[in-house]
Order: sequence, then structure tokens, then C-alpha cells
Amino acid sequence: MYPIELRLTFYSLLILLGLFQGFFLCLFFLNGENRKILSNRFYGLFILSISLIILEIWMNYTGYITRVIGLSNFAEPLNFAVGPLAYLYIRTSLNPNFRKRDYLHFLGFVLYLLYCIFFYIQSDEFKFNAFLWVNHPELERIPAEMIYSEDPLRLRLIVNDLTLGHFLIYLLFAFFDLIRTVKKQSQNFWKLENVRLRWLRNFLLHFVAIIVIFVFVKLYFGRDLGDYFIASYIALLLYLTSFKVVNDSLFFKNNQVNPSKYKKSSLGEEQKKSLLNQLMICMVDEKYYLNNMASLSDLAKKVGAGSHHVSQVINERLEKSFFEWLAENRIEAAKKALSYPETASITIEELAERVGYNSRSAFSKAFKKYTGKTPGQFRDEVD
Repeated sequence: MYPIELRLTFYSLLILLGLFQGFFLCLFFLNGENRKILSNRFYGLFILSISLIILEIWMNYTGYITRVIGLSNFAEPLNFAVGPLAYLYIRTSLNPNFRKRDYLHFLGFVLYLLYCIFFYIQSDEFKFNAFLWVNHPELERIPAEMIYSEDPLRLRLIVNDLTLGHFLIYLLFAFFDLIRTVKKQSQNFWKLENVRLRWLRNFLLHFVAIIVIFVFVKLYFGRDLGDYFIASYIALLLYLTSFKVVNDSLFFKNNQVNPSKYKKSSLGEEQKKSLLNQLMICMVDEKYYLNNMASLSDLAKKVGAGSHHVSQVINERLEKSFFEWLAENRIEAAKKALSYPETASITIEELAERVGYNSRSAFSKAFKKYTGKTPGQFRDEVD
């Protein structure tokens, strides 16, 4: 094997920095309390998969893979994990429920991983020639011997078509689940007020953009010569995701009520009283708190008021934040359910979902905060 000069360009730097962001995000979503939320686990694994994929693209683009040629195509099977992980992230964000049969979504990944063993057992010289054929077709090959056929079913010749079809199937599944939820919420898909739904919509739209870039690159460049464009776009998405994670974390650090910020409010006392009455009807009588997509902006829309005014009334009249009020109502509903004989035997997961929580861990944490006991301890005392 002869040395390949490393290609260090703007794109290689952009992708490399994106990789650091990707692995940082993996640690964030798959570590500590965050991993207890089911959707976080799928999102963390999704980011890990695309990070490993663009790592391989970066190594091929720069030529660094020739220094560790035995790792050639190490991330190729992950093409068939990305779609299922994206779909399950969307689905569990909308409804935190994972069934054993959902493991079947990863059957394509497992089968293709096993199939790639035919390539992985080839000699380093064979893998070097494969690298040249894909990334430097103008360079001369070296003598190499094939141990076994590296592609007995000729699947690797059509792996791009298989990957595209796989992406599209799971993209349609994800869009179907999201649109169904949006319709239940009586919202406009393109003008979503719910922050969580808006984030999921944008996630899928970026997935569409990746597919469009993928098709363009494969048609225009052929082979893997233009994959660095795909990797660059994914790197930019990882930057944006990191920014959102940091921004949201800083945003929720200060949740204290500050009455002075309402000094210039246009709300009069009678208006506050009227708005509070509407909020009580919506939240308590109509049980808005059971909505797992509940948000301040959505509640404001339901009562026909601005989010700022709704927040002001809750802060001033109830002396708590919207999220505290929401949690208190949910926990009270859970306590009642655990006290009634006909509902006392339901699982904690089912109870969490019934009262509006997307995960058992978030529900248990809130329950203990407001009652000093876990749901299980509370149920035992009632019994």
C-alpha cells in the first residue's frame, strides 16, 4: 500500500468539529437522568449513529482511513439503523411506549451487519483497493487477493438504493404519527404553537433535507465522492442541536416569579379575575393537565389570551409558575387514581401516561417532590 496524502480542507474541519458536537450530545442524552426518558435514549442513539457515519465519511474524505484500513466501512450497516431510530424517537416523544416487537425495526441493521462480515474479513490490500475505487478512482490499484466473495448477493452494489428506500419508509411512518398528533391537537402543521411538536416537525424536515442531499450527491457525483456534503449538513445540524440544548438548559435555570416584570402590564384587576376564571375552567374543570403536550402557549390559545398575560395571572394570583401549576394538578389526579379501588392497581407507567407525563421517571420525580413519597409508597400506604 502506498501513502495517501491527507486532505485537510474547510469541509474536513467543519465535519471534525461536528463530530465533537455529536459525541458530546450522545453523552448528554444517554447519561444520568436524561437516559431515563425513553425518547432521549432513541435520540441519543440516533445522534451516535449519524456521528459514526460522518466519522467514516471524514476518514474517507481526508484519507485518514488508509492509516487504519482495517476499519474500512465500519459504519455502513448503521445506514439501516438511522431510519428506525429517527422514527422511534418521534413515536416515543408523542407516546412513550416501547413494545418488544419494536426490536424488529432493527432487523435490517442486524442482517446487513452480518452480511458485511464478508467484506470485513478481506485483506487490508483488498480494502485499500476498495477505498481507491470509491474515493480515488484515478489512482492505480495494488495487488490484492480476495479471501471470499465480499458481496455474494450483490447487495453492496445497490446499498445506496436500499438505504434511500429504508429512509423513505421510516420517514413516512414518522410523518404519519406526527401529523395524526397535530390533528388531535387541532393545530396547523406549519404554524405549530407547541414547542415540542415544532421541534419534532423541524427534526423531520431536516431528515427530508438530508435525503434530498443524499439523492443529489449520489446522482451527481456517483460512488461516495460527494458524501462530504451530506456530512457537512449533518455537522451543522449537530451544532444547532447543541445550541438548543445549552439554550434550553439556561432558560429553565431561573424559574422564580418576578412580579416587577409585570409593572407595565395592560391587564386590569377585573381582566385578571376573568382570565383566572377561564384558566381554572380549562385547567381544572376540563382537565387540560392530562394533555401530554400541554404548554403555556397552547393554554393561552385555548383561553384566547396572550402567553405573557396568562403567565402573569398564574404567577400573581396563584403564586406559582405554569409548570408548577400543571404538575400540581397532575399529581393530585394521580393521588386520586391511586386511592380509588378501581384504578389503584394500574402500573406506574400507565398512571404516568394517564395524568399527562411522557415518562415514568419524570412522573415519579414530580410525585415525590409534591408528596414526599414515590407513587409506589403512596399506594402502599393507601392500601
